[in-house]
Amino acid sequence: FQVSKNLVTKLKPANMPGVSIVALIGAAVAGLVGLIAKIPEPILRSSNLLIFNPDRYHGDDKTHRFFEGWYYKFVQEQLDQPLSMAVVPGVFLGETPDSSETHAFIFVTINGEMQHYFRFAMDEFIQAAPNEDFFIQIGDNKFTHHGVSLNLYSREGDDANLTLAGNLTFSSLSPWPVSFFNLGAMGPVGWMPSLECTHGIMSFDHILHGSLGINGKEVSMDNGRGYTEKDFGRAFPSLWIWLQTNSFRNNPGTSVFLSMARIPTPFFGLEFPGFTAAVWHQNKLIPFATYTGAKFEDIRIEKDELYIAINKRKGYRVELTVDRRAPHVTLYAPANFTRMEPTVDEALHASVHMRLFHDGELILDDIGYYAGLEVHRNVEWLVDNMCGKDGANKVLCL
Repeated sequence: FQVSKNLVTKLKPANMPGVSIVALIGAAVAGLVGLIAKIPEPILRSSNLLIFNPDRYHGDDKTHRFFEGWYYKFVQEQLDQPLSMAVVPGVFLGETPDSSETHAFIFVTINGEMQHYFRFAMDEFIQAAPNEDFFIQIGDNKFTHHGVSLNLYSREGDDANLTLAGNLTFSSLSPWPVSFFNLGAMGPVGWMPSLECTHGIMSFDHILHGSLGINGKEVSMDNGRGYTEKDFGRAFPSLWIWLQTNSFRNNPGTSVFLSMARIPTPFFGLEFPGFTAAVWHQNKLIPFATYTGAKFEDIRIEKDELYIAINKRKGYRVELTVDRRAPHVTLYAPANFTRMEPTVDEALHASVHMRLFHDGELILDDIGYYAGLEVHRNVEWLVDNMCGKDGANKVLCL
């Protein structure tokens, strides 16, 4: 008993104050972090802090060198000639506060074959107040989480030859969840200051209801599929690959998204390759991103095909084989902080053969049609920065 008592005396916290305090502080910090991580998303969003509301307009405190755009995609396969359309409302603030290039816009691309760019004065742009549900309005066109109301026609100064009017509502939305440490599609990277471009997914997949008048022809969009994302920042990356589809015929409701780019930082001109990607399947989010520890097994970029294989922790692996042989249209995008001009080629009729594995078992093998696809500039730089390549970034690689 005496030996045991002496042993207990030697192990008393009083004899090891440093260790005890460090352990106590560590436990307290871990507990606090755990509590913060569990703060419900509605509470975070109700704070009205923009970092927890990636869908909202982020330009209130900006006067120049800023853009923001919301990408609404609509697909209707139940037509004699299936329709794939993107409608993108946004704002561009020019190089100086008094730039004549500052304006609001809406551009429309139909089947990836033609783009129509509608230009509006900034005073025609309206956004939701902090205590209101999200919406933006440009002219007579309103965009929300749950639908759009469109009344577009070309005016002087527009690069457009289209009338588009009608109302669509959305049901069964599937947004990327937001938590304190995982800010939607950006994850913890969203906390990094002065990001060049920030990405958000407002809904991986939803069902469309309503109709659109396209150049006077009424088109039913009932039971079509929709997808909504957005970007905001100073400029687009210098190079990137982006793809998205939620038109898997054997797996309705499934969606895949991937964005990979060269990312500059405000720290001594350093840059690194980064990516965010996810599969939405059976109402479950399966993220593949730099911050999840996912790594690329292979990237092959050819004229007619793109192949990507990604492996992540927790047993998931995805293979994407993209058929690039689809019409592309050149979309408007921010150019050198000075103006919006047609610079980005995008397809809306690519296809993606996706194979998804869990613990080595193939759980999904399907083709997604009407895929959006952008392969912009020298994307071989991304291949060169795969982990294990001789010239790869030594700190962060794909």
